[in-house]
Amino acid sequence: MKLKIELPKRKDELLKSFVLTLLALFVLAILLFPVYYMAMLSVKPSGTLATTEIDLIPDKVTFSNYRDLIFGHTEGLIKTTNFEINAKKGTIKDSLNRYEIELHEARIVGSYSSRFTLIDTEILERKGGEERQEPDGTQIIVRGESIKLNANQIESTGGVKNLKVSAQKVIITLSSPNEVPLDLSKFTKIDENTYEAQNVEMEIKDGGIVRAEEATFTATNFAFIRLAKVGGEVPDYMKRSLLIASLTVILTLLFVIPSAYAFSRLKFFGREHVLYFYLMFTQVAGGLGIAGLVALYGMLVKLHLTNNIFVLPVIYAAGAVPFNTWLLKSYLDSIPPDFDEAALVDGAGYLQIIRHVLIPMALPGLATVAIFAFIGGWTELILANLLLNQENYPLTVWLYTMLANLRSISWNQFAAAALVFALPVFIMFLLAQNYVRSGLTLGGLKE
Repeated sequence: MKLKIELPKRKDELLKSFVLTLLALFVLAILLFPVYYMAMLSVKPSGTLATTEIDLIPDKVTFSNYRDLIFGHTEGLIKTTNFEINAKKGTIKDSLNRYEIELHEARIVGSYSSRFTLIDTEILERKGGEERQEPDGTQIIVRGESIKLNANQIESTGGVKNLKVSAQKVIITLSSPNEVPLDLSKFTKIDENTYEAQNVEMEIKDGGIVRAEEATFTATNFAFIRLAKVGGEVPDYMKRSLLIASLTVILTLLFVIPSAYAFSRLKFFGREHVLYFYLMFTQVAGGLGIAGLVALYGMLVKLHLTNNIFVLPVIYAAGAVPFNTWLLKSYLDSIPPDFDEAALVDGAGYLQIIRHVLIPMALPGLATVAIFAFIGGWTELILANLLLNQENYPLTVWLYTMLANLRSISWNQFAAAALVFALPVFIMFLLAQNYVRSGLTLGGLKE
């Protein structure tokens, strides 16, 4: 009889656990979806528009966005009359929008004064030309006899005429079937506006805007070529962010450890009042943020301390001390004072007790304080943007400046930069999660 009574309860508990698990997974999926979406967007080719389509795996996966952010790439601008392009894929779009020609495994030869932009390029061969280096590292070569480059993308800056094209596969799309400026006698009509042919050789007198992917570009008697590095800024910005965050952690721990020890172990006049002041400061300081920010900025201007990267860790640490002192003090309260007394009997001073007794025993609390201080220094934006000039920007401000022109921003690169920005914090939590869990649990106990 007793067994019959317990079975329904057991079933109810299992059902309740199952429902709660499904609910937790659903909430977790909602919370992680933005991260997943950014990750998928960051591995799409640059220039791919962000859409609401959910792809578990993009059609084309590339890590070029991360490479460009970390290492950068070379872009070139060349002016020449005689050129040859050998490309895996290319297009020629009429300047009057009458047609667009799609080429596969193509060779494009031209003898028309033109300028081309080459993205992610490098010189394979070169003969002749006067070379000079600009202060910013830009390489300029003028009046060269010949040059051969490979490039991930090639695009003409204007219409190019008198083109000779040969390709394994050609698809021509007309804007109007009534106006056909090309010889389509060798093409098969696919639909009203589309024609296709294999192994084609043709001349395109009117030409158009030339684009090519995964191509080599050969020019003879070129007027000039300008090569400049683009991207690769992230390591410099990340170094400054790491410096700021690391100094914030060091300064925070230098002030928090002795103050937390004093509040936890020592009895002195006004101890409770100072503790309550600390608590009040952590609660109301945010409401005084604007007034405090104006006063702080005015003071730093008077002291000529703006655009000084070493001022920020001092400010961040000052803001982190009150809360973290409370947190570490609560953790130290959970450590029996018998260890302190035993060390005092052995002749140890207060600094020796802190160094050799409490710090090893309080590692979870210290790890929690360090991570909170690191996050504060790593993610802060307002003060860094207000006090620093562009040459001293940390990674947070650089990410913010990427949003200055929403029309021209590459959302693929922005997503990659955002994930790179989040990576150090994720690694810290991953390595210290056990310490953080223990530190928050014991540090949050009521006295």
